[in-house]
Amino acid sequence: MRIYYRPRLNLDGVWWFKLDPEDVGENKKWFEGLPSSEDIYVPSSWNEQNPSWESYMGVAWYERRFFVPAEFRKMIPWIVFEGVNYRAKVWVNGAFLGGHEGGFTSFKFNAEGSIRFGEENALVVRVDDELTPHNIPPGESMNKTYFDFFHYGGIYRPVYLEFTKTTFIDDLKVVADHRGHLDVEVEVGGEVLGELAFKLLSPDGVEMMSHREEIKDRRVHVRAKARGVKPWSPENPVLYKLRVKIHLGEDLIDWVDEHIGFRTVEVKGGKLLLNGKPVFLKGFGRHEDFPVTGKYVPGAVLIRDFNLMKSLGANSFRTTHYPYSRLHMDLADRYGFLVILEAPLVGLRDVHFKDEKYLEKAKKVIEEMVREHRNRPSVIMYSVANEPLSSTDNARGFIEELYNHVRQLDPTRPITFASMLHAKDKALGVVDVISLNLYFGWYSHHGNLDAGVKEADETLEEVHKMYPGKPILVTEFGAGAINGLHSDPPEMWSEEYQAEFLRSYIKMFKQKSFLTGFHIWCFADFKTPQSHFRTVLNRKGLFTRIREPKLAAHAIRREYSEKRSDVHPQGLKRGRL
Repeated sequence: MRIYYRPRLNLDGVWWFKLDPEDVGENKKWFEGLPSSEDIYVPSSWNEQNPSWESYMGVAWYERRFFVPAEFRKMIPWIVFEGVNYRAKVWVNGAFLGGHEGGFTSFKFNAEGSIRFGEENALVVRVDDELTPHNIPPGESMNKTYFDFFHYGGIYRPVYLEFTKTTFIDDLKVVADHRGHLDVEVEVGGEVLGELAFKLLSPDGVEMMSHREEIKDRRVHVRAKARGVKPWSPENPVLYKLRVKIHLGEDLIDWVDEHIGFRTVEVKGGKLLLNGKPVFLKGFGRHEDFPVTGKYVPGAVLIRDFNLMKSLGANSFRTTHYPYSRLHMDLADRYGFLVILEAPLVGLRDVHFKDEKYLEKAKKVIEEMVREHRNRPSVIMYSVANEPLSSTDNARGFIEELYNHVRQLDPTRPITFASMLHAKDKALGVVDVISLNLYFGWYSHHGNLDAGVKEADETLEEVHKMYPGKPILVTEFGAGAINGLHSDPPEMWSEEYQAEFLRSYIKMFKQKSFLTGFHIWCFADFKTPQSHFRTVLNRKGLFTRIREPKLAAHAIRREYSEKRSDVHPQGLKRGRL
């Protein structure tokens, strides 16, 4: 979690909004002001705010008027967007600032020379969420996607105007291991002048170490040893405050606090280790999805989600299938959840694996994701893709390129991707941890749990024999259930079938000493494209879309919270489940 002590104007609230289905707005200079408009709330997806916008996919325009105090005149104004889906172009007072492609990472523009100080200003944003096979993630139309979640459009994460002086902290990279070693790299933006001051503060505000260094270059690198720190873990998610300031003489130029945790993640001897000890992941796949607000999940809902996950006994989740909001990840740090941070590369096909331009775009998106979240103690692993059709040599080469790119950006965390091809997947050998999605007994062996669990068992054994030195994580398994539908004996879509499906799989998983964990698909129901096999929602959630528990939630609370020995049934020491 990063806090900037800088002047900031919050631009969330009611904006003006206008659809542009014929894409005429730019030629007609709507960036100088919308000719007519309706109201829309930011942050939130546009789709459910008006029934007539529900299935709209294409170009839409936003406008917001705001006042900038004159006392900020000598500072640099930055327009910051934490998330816009999918392509954005930004103007301030008619001046074009820039564009961005990608719906799940933040971006900002320098608005110097465009902002009018002491006056009203106009911010106009053109958003294009047209879905094509070249998008990340790809698809062809609103109801023909290569991914199984709704293609929401709009400005759905916070927007604000931030002010810095002419020398400022542009980037901060922190590596803090469980033994107290601290590696800090600061990138200085603007003029290279002044002095950097570092402090490490305990959770109760006691200074534990300090360092000062003159700024001589754009990058300032400091290594130190912090004594007496407690390792961050799910049981004790202690966060320390790394305070970084820039001074010029007696003047404070910039000030950033980064909340960090001291912990080490590694793969060794076929095990996933946290702070030198085997860790077992038990949790969920999740989606950022909520009624009306769409891809924006309000803070109160997120806090309830984290409390629900804690009450079930979970310790981890995967950001399926894109990097989550800053607030979402801040709470993971605070609550002590182990997070697999996943890139929005879902459902890739051979056409993508052969496309050099697509590979470069994928690398750019992943780099934005890593840079935004690499200082978080909660992030223990990166996932570079979900369910690619990676049964070809081209696929292996593509995944290997992504692996090497992430390894260069951040060598401190293991890398994976989620496979639905299992033993037929040619890219499994590339990554550090093998992740498998298993749905036997749902998408195959319909209604026959015994046959489904048997095939899942055989699949795990086969993959383990192929890659005996790699930890295996089951990243998805689950069954749909319509809330309130009951059946005896259990039948598909009933709450009883979902609960029995999960119990049967978990019983089998407990016999696999090579497993490093499993994640149920999924935490809560979420909106999907319309199709013949979805009832508007994906109903594999343990909770409904509005967080009402199904029978499976109570079953999993017993499974996840059951008191067990510190020894795995097959002898793997792994701490408390």
